[in-house]
Amino acid sequence: MKRIYINSIAIVILSAIVCIGCKKNFPEDLDAFSLDMNFTSSEYKPVLGRTTYFSGNFNPGQTTLPLTFRISAVRTHEGKAAPELQKLFPVSVWKDRYTGEETSLEQINAKRETVMRPLWEIGEHSGNFIMHSYANSNILKTFPDSGYLFDVEVSSNGGKRFFRDMKLMPEKERSYEPYNDNGSVSPMFMIGVRGDSTRTLMAGSDIKVWFNKVGEGNSLTFKFLDPDLKPIKLSKFNTTKWEDLVHGFNMTFASDSSSVRYDVAYPIPLVPTIKTKYNNGALAQCMFSYNRTAFGGMREISIIGMNYTILEKGDWEMIYYFSNEAPLFDND
Repeated sequence: MKRIYINSIAIVILSAIVCIGCKKNFPEDLDAFSLDMNFTSSEYKPVLGRTTYFSGNFNPGQTTLPLTFRISAVRTHEGKAAPELQKLFPVSVWKDRYTGEETSLEQINAKRETVMRPLWEIGEHSGNFIMHSYANSNILKTFPDSGYLFDVEVSSNGGKRFFRDMKLMPEKERSYEPYNDNGSVSPMFMIGVRGDSTRTLMAGSDIKVWFNKVGEGNSLTFKFLDPDLKPIKLSKFNTTKWEDLVHGFNMTFASDSSSVRYDVAYPIPLVPTIKTKYNNGALAQCMFSYNRTAFGGMREISIIGMNYTILEKGDWEMIYYFSNEAPLFDND
């Protein structure tokens, strides 16, 4: 029995030595590379002239992260080379986080830098696509052209896969939103605004908002006009928080109170996805308000609100035109 026991121990030790020796020759464990990974969309239609992110558009399935993504075989829809999507351009990127608390244009500009990048690129490990704001219709093909095709290579040490014939169909840039071919839009909302002559509540359609570019600087000016195109004094909007109207600086009122001007950085809003007191997490927002004493001594609060974005750098005016009748500011 003793001899059998000793032999058993020897066999166990020998087996362990063999296993250790063999392990050195085993390949390293490979990451899982799932066949059910996919892009949630194979067609992308960015509007040019603005930085557009397509995030959360890749489903890795059961694949081990991280993965590496690379755009390849960029070509026109007809299969011709598309060097405009491979060439590097000077694009503006954020090197520090924008908060909305910056106190000067210099502080904002210090958080941005210019780097050389392709106009259309993919996050190396995120799979998110980005079209940079430098892109415009003078560089890229836009709708109604069929646009471009491209492939995406997804890889890890577990394997490699190609997603082929993905579509990029850019749309022509728009300098601002909301945009209307006839040149004017209406406020997003109005509360308690009465007409001066009818004393009835006005609708948003009673006001036309014009976006007017007058120079190549960095400013935004607000104005209000009555039906005769005469200025409405901004002093009448007596409860407006002028300092919070836009993330701008050096606020300056005209001597006759016909306009207010801000030095601003473009685009507006600077980072739409970061909610601040100047935007709603998607668009910039401005609100003009005033109150008056109505019959019976009641305070009537009036608000005109606008959600918007301005993408093109310049000296811009936002003009609010009361086309039918001026608003009622006087007390009853």
